[in-house]
Amino acid sequence: MKKRVHLLCSNRDIPNRLLEKKKNEDWVGVDRGTLNLLQAKIQPVFAVGDFDSVSNQERRWIEARMDIEKMPKEKDVTDLAYAIQKAIQMGYKKIKIYGATGGRLDHFMGAMQILKHRDFQNKKIQLIDKNNIIELLTVGAYTKRNKTQYDYISFIPATDEVTLSLEGFKYELSEKRLEQGSTLTISNEFVDKYAQINIHEGMIYQIRSRDD
Repeated sequence: MKKRVHLLCSNRDIPNRLLEKKKNEDWVGVDRGTLNLLQAKIQPVFAVGDFDSVSNQERRWIEARMDIEKMPKEKDVTDLAYAIQKAIQMGYKKIKIYGATGGRLDHFMGAMQILKHRDFQNKKIQLIDKNNIIELLTVGAYTKRNKTQYDYISFIPATDEVTLSLEGFKYELSEKRLEQGSTLTISNEFVDKYAQINIHEGMIYQIRSRDD
C-alpha cells in the first residue's frame, strides 16, 4: 500500500530545504514543479500539466529526462486537480501539496476548492507552505498534536453551517454553531500537547500558521 506522496506545483514559498530533506520520498511534478524537481535531482513518479509556466526550452529539457502527461490549456479541471486524482488512483493515501500558495489568488482559491470536492473531501490532503498547513476536516472526532513550530491554529467554516467543539485549546467551544463568514475561530492556540476537535455538522478548513 502506497502511503504518502508529495505534489510540487512550483518552488514558491516552500519550506526551507524541503527538497533536500525529502528527496528520497515519492514526488509528483505539476507543471513547473516538474522542472524544480528534476533540477533538484528528484525523479517524479509522474508529471502532468499544460506546462505553460515553463519556456519551450525548459519543456524540451524536461522531456529529455522523463515522459510527461501534457494537458491542453483549455480543460475542465486544473493541473493540480488532475494530479491529485491520479495519485489517489495509484493508491496514495496521504497527499501533501507544495508551491500552490503565494501566487495568483484564483489558483490558490482553486486549490482550496479542490479540498472540498466530493471525491477528495475525505482524503488526507494538505496544502503546505513555509508558514502554513491547510487541510479540510469533515464530520468526526479528531485528536491533534501540538506542533510547536506553528503558533496558531484556526478553523474556518467551509460549509454554510458548522457545529464545532474544541478541547485543549486556549479558546474552547462546546457544540458552537458557526456560519460562513464567521471569524470567531481565527488564531486559536494549543494549551496541551494534544487537543480534541469534534465536528458535529459541516466541514471546516483547519489552518496551522506561524509568523515569518
